[in-house]
Amino acid sequence: MGNEPVTAAMDCAELTRSIDALLDGEFDAREQVEAEAHLAGCGECRTMADRQARARNALRARLRAAAHTPAPAALRARLEQALARERRPLWRRVLSPVPVATLAACAAGALVVLASHSGNEALVEEAIRVHHRALPLEVDASAMPGWFAGKLDFHPAPPHFRGDGVKMEGARLSNLREWPAAYIRYQLPRGEAGLFIVDDPKGRFDAPGREVHIGPQVIRVVNARGYNVAVWRDQEIVYSLVSDLGEDALFQLVRTAQAESGR
Repeated sequence: MGNEPVTAAMDCAELTRSIDALLDGEFDAREQVEAEAHLAGCGECRTMADRQARARNALRARLRAAAHTPAPAALRARLEQALARERRPLWRRVLSPVPVATLAACAAGALVVLASHSGNEALVEEAIRVHHRALPLEVDASAMPGWFAGKLDFHPAPPHFRGDGVKMEGARLSNLREWPAAYIRYQLPRGEAGLFIVDDPKGRFDAPGREVHIGPQVIRVVNARGYNVAVWRDQEIVYSLVSDLGEDALFQLVRTAQAESGR
């Protein structure tokens, strides 16, 4: 009782992938210890981290100097337009790229933003951490049908995401804290996404974030560590989609699965 779970040591590849988060101070206490332990014993990674830190400091110095130099009028205009777009309500930013004909066809699946919801941030943080570690997959997409049978106490049915360039890469068994999970990785046109599926009959998996309605389905959206996470429930099954997609693109991806399921 009281024993902490054993975690794998951080290797060179993981440290390289995570160097921005390390230098930005985004690691939690456990990840910080793992990173410092690796750097203490790996001269190559220490050199890489020092080089990245120096480059960042030089960039900050240039930006501070540039802050005292007026920007060209054309650049200021583009920045003002971008900021104006970001200030628009979320529902307008999400729906604005969608053609009018598509909106009419999807009227039953209208998206409505509700109030923010306070839930268990640790579960979302764990999903991001596990996805970010990019552990090897145990099975590729061609062998996926039926692969989880007998490996979990529930039957994970992955949603069908639609879109150009969206491709299921493979899967592995995983965990989110005490929840055994199915983990499925998707290749996207730009970047990738990881989907965790857990069984939660007691309703304990309570994610924080903004609540958004896509038709009758409630999606909770959280932004952390440079990732956007969409969490939704289908009866006792909870889906957590971790992605480096922007919010608009993430909503569109989740919407395709909800539309196909008829919800």
